[in-house]
Amino acid sequence: MDIFELGDSEVYLYLALSNFLLGALFGFFPLLAGIKMKNRKYGVTGFVGSVFGGAIAGVFLAFPVAAVLTWLILKDLHVTPEPDGDVHVSIGPDVSDNDGNGGGDGDGGD
Repeated sequence: MDIFELGDSEVYLYLALSNFLLGALFGFFPLLAGIKMKNRKYGVTGFVGSVFGGAIAGVFLAFPVAAVLTWLILKDLHVTPEPDGDVHVSIGPDVSDNDGNGGGDGDGGD
């Protein structure tokens, strides 16, 4: 039975490839969130950043990149309960702003 031996260059190659795949796995979260929330720019940036970050530093860079970009995609997501028990989900400015001026204070003035 032969002993399987790897040199230093092969170990580094396999480590980089496994971290590359791990970065792709983490990168799918912002990619899918970006496609779903119609924010493809952040989604693709999160995927590419996680893949390259994973190849460079593994989980230590791939996970934070994916988490930050996913948060940036989902931070404008507003969920408000309706009186009839339904839940209303919207993307963009605060949905409690009923006067349309963007202030959110509800007084209708500027």
